[in-house]
Amino acid sequence: MKLLLIYWAFLILGYAAASWIRRKSPREFTRLPALMMVTIYGLCFVMGLRMGVNEQVTSNLGVIGLKALVITIFCVAGSMLAIFAARKLLGMDRYGTVKGKAVELVAETAAEPVAGEIETPEAQTDAGPSGEEADSSSMDIRSTIILLSVVAAGMVIGAFILAPRGEAFLDWFDDRSNLTMVVLLCGLMLLVGFDMGHSGMVVEYLKAAGLRVMVFPLAAMVGTMVFGIGACLILGLTLRESAAIPLGFGWYSYAPIVIAEAGQQFMVASAISFMHNVIREVSGIIFIPLAAKKIGYLEATGIPGIAAMDICMPIVARSCRGDTVIYSFAIGFIMCIVTSIGVPLVMGV
Repeated sequence: MKLLLIYWAFLILGYAAASWIRRKSPREFTRLPALMMVTIYGLCFVMGLRMGVNEQVTSNLGVIGLKALVITIFCVAGSMLAIFAARKLLGMDRYGTVKGKAVELVAETAAEPVAGEIETPEAQTDAGPSGEEADSSSMDIRSTIILLSVVAAGMVIGAFILAPRGEAFLDWFDDRSNLTMVVLLCGLMLLVGFDMGHSGMVVEYLKAAGLRVMVFPLAAMVGTMVFGIGACLILGLTLRESAAIPLGFGWYSYAPIVIAEAGQQFMVASAISFMHNVIREVSGIIFIPLAAKKIGYLEATGIPGIAAMDICMPIVARSCRGDTVIYSFAIGFIMCIVTSIGVPLVMGV
């Protein structure tokens, strides 16, 4: 609970500082994304080191990957089914329309401008991907490959260089690496809060969403948790681990770290959580256009989890209708809040 309060203090501090700067002297912080990625890479490298020194993780990598894939399939399916059920109960069609009226955007989205008249669903769905979207997806996939490489490098160093150095060193390393992850997480939360405050869009999006739209984050979370916990229990994980893993909602740079902080006995669960969250985000990048065309716009926003409010927003804006971005942002934002509170509480960190 103490660490949770510290993380949230840094998040709020970052948001408040960026909001104040935006009001006093608006300017672009072009290096902010790069700084966030460096922090994420640092977190993932340390996590890789901790996984590498844990023999239980290194000897079960194939099983860990398979479990992560199964959990992801269940979580995504649960999220989409719950959103589908919520949409039907609210009398909305597959384009997110009630009685022929779409939710109206009150401002440009942070991901992609939506101006003028909203395109018809048929026109947007049949159109091919723009060059900008293709470049964005390519960059996201490259970032994921780099991220996996960083974790893999950490695991190799941990397994072949650190692990043979003896129990006394490993005890020292466990304490120091845990402290390093806490410090880096505080830095990441500060940057995340700063990014939200600098965009100035959080309040506007939530106002535009309204109460009806807020049903869908709840549906996506309930579907994810019910199906995810079920899959984890079937795969032999403990109830505590089974609740924490799907509760990550795709936040691979936060949830696995918090799970790892709970102790070495949870390193396998942390590894599964990391792989699951990475797979979920990549699934959003790849499958949102297909799901939007074949299933429904709102269901497509439930695939990536938290990434629905950042990396996947341009893909949602292009693959769906402009106003669908509001649903996408609401799902990602509410999931982000729940994850930042829920995972530490479940793990007792």
